[in-house]
Amino acid sequence: MNLGKWLNSLSTMDHLILLILFIISCFLSNQTLITFIELYDKKMDYSKFRIKFRVAPTALLSLGLFYSIIIYQIIDELFGFMP
Repeated sequence: MNLGKWLNSLSTMDHLILLILFIISCFLSNQTLITFIELYDKKMDYSKFRIKFRVAPTALLSLGLFYSIIIYQIIDELFGFMP
């Protein structure tokens, strides 16, 4: 079964759960990237010559995908007894 057929076979509740999971993962990835930027700024002593980083959409979504896979695996292990 390819991805398109699988997505079409899901119910509305399944789509909502996946969307909420991905939103939580994107929030966590945003917080992680902001923390790394602040850590870099502290390490450079807030010098005016430091490189100024920003949260790029590619980094945000790729880290969000990584977090969603991790969260899904944790939830699967916790509630593995449920069908």
